[in-house]
Amino acid sequence: MRWKEKLTQPFDLYELSRIRPYLMGIATLWITFYHSKFLNLFQSALLTKTRLLGFFTRVEAIGNCGVDLFFFLSGLGLYFSYSRLLESDPHPVRTFYRRRYGRVVPPILIVTILTFGLIEVADLANWAGGVFLYGYFVPSLTRGNFWYLSATMVFYLIFPLLHRLLRGEREIWRLIGLLVAALAAIVLVSTFFSEYFYTHAILIMTRVPVFVLGAYAGKLALRHQKIPRWIPLLAVPVSLALLVLIADVPLPNYGRYLEFAVFIPCLVLAHGYVFSKCKKRHFWSKMVAVVGIYSMEIYLIYESIYNHAGEVFHQNLENTGLVYALTCFAATLFLAVLLKMVAAQLTKAFAAQGEQSIQKLG
Repeated sequence: MRWKEKLTQPFDLYELSRIRPYLMGIATLWITFYHSKFLNLFQSALLTKTRLLGFFTRVEAIGNCGVDLFFFLSGLGLYFSYSRLLESDPHPVRTFYRRRYGRVVPPILIVTILTFGLIEVADLANWAGGVFLYGYFVPSLTRGNFWYLSATMVFYLIFPLLHRLLRGEREIWRLIGLLVAALAAIVLVSTFFSEYFYTHAILIMTRVPVFVLGAYAGKLALRHQKIPRWIPLLAVPVSLALLVLIADVPLPNYGRYLEFAVFIPCLVLAHGYVFSKCKKRHFWSKMVAVVGIYSMEIYLIYESIYNHAGEVFHQNLENTGLVYALTCFAATLFLAVLLKMVAAQLTKAFAAQGEQSIQKLG
């Protein structure tokens, strides 16, 4: 087969849904790497000898891209789940909210209650403001590290409307309209309200384009949309080039985050193309997918473990090594599995109690 024919062969975007757990694992590892802010890579003999030090320091520097990757994959997965509910459930919106919030809220409450004495909060108002989002719109309140999950709950809230906007034959124009509105809001706020730009509230706004693109990718993947193979093949060098540009080329603040909106779809397409060539999943890719399954729990736990375990290990956090970071991650993974099990059991218990109360009232 000639190379031109190979490049024009169709690539099924459904491949993106198949590698979603793996990509969630990549995003999780990327975020934990970024949150290991005291990790001293320059003392690693392995990275120095193999000349990988520059690459890893570059990846660590833009680790907040992992959050954008989360939002893209969340949009993709939500489109799948909500579309199937529309086909099979008589009350799709109610079921969607029950499942989504039932998955997110219990672990958040468990972790924040258990770590109330560890996180930097002045009082209960600050704690609640950090967990339930409104703290990011009130400058007088302290902002915690739960902003991502608070933003996720807002995206869950608006998703049925977003799904409706993306349905139909002219969804591409509604998609463009949503992206233009998001970009206009970013430029407007960063220009006229610069004092708020660095708050998490505005950072959430910059993640809207990525989330919308992820939902649209979910629509294309669900209907097995095929594109020429040269597009995901081209995404491989483009994502690598953007990796360099994002880290090294100075841009305006809003331009920096909009660059992520281009980088993340290219990164996903590149992985989709590479994994479509792999007929068998290797051990390490399976392990990364397992990490992706517990991504939310790891995100909730890791930073607290990393920041406070130094007291147990008598570790100076200003210069931590790879062994310390890996130990913290292993402990985090164990606690993440435990947290998910406990949250699931509590959710079942409360649901059963609610059903019994309804039966008694009936």
